[in-house]
Amino acid sequence: MYLKGAKSQKGKASKGSVQIKTSNGRLQLVFSYAGRRHYLSLRFADTPQTRKFAEKRAKEIELDILSGNFDSTLGKYKPQSSLSTDAPEETKEELQPTLDQLWEKFLEYKRPQCSPSTMRMQYRTFSGYLRDLPTLDLEQAVEIRDHVLQNVPLNSAKRFIVRLSACCD
Repeated sequence: MYLKGAKSQKGKASKGSVQIKTSNGRLQLVFSYAGRRHYLSLRFADTPQTRKFAEKRAKEIELDILSGNFDSTLGKYKPQSSLSTDAPEETKEELQPTLDQLWEKFLEYKRPQCSPSTMRMQYRTFSGYLRDLPTLDLEQAVEIRDHVLQNVPLNSAKRFIVRLSACCD
């Protein structure tokens, strides 16, 4: 990773690396991917703590580019609005929603796309499955999957797991 202050250093970064720059007192990540130059503002003032956060995010982008998992929309790398304070050391786990909270938002998103009967018959059933889960912690995905496969009919379990996956995406 090539670190760069405001405009104090000059030189070309190595291919696939992410530069950390300061623009108007705010941290910014700069890199090229697929022949395009990308600028990602982190919206954090340049402090030792936020610079560590920027370094971590830069490493994440570099690894995603190398592994072929790069999110070209940059949505994965942008700070969440709830995280856009000057305290990025707050972990995502502290602010991560539970599965039932995500499910409610997912239903709101799906409602205009589905017929009322689909919402009533399919998604109400899936909501019942959700209430019966042993945990709503997203970190316990394997436990959730195993519970669903053991306690829900196989065809319904497959459809429910697909919907949960879409919900979490």
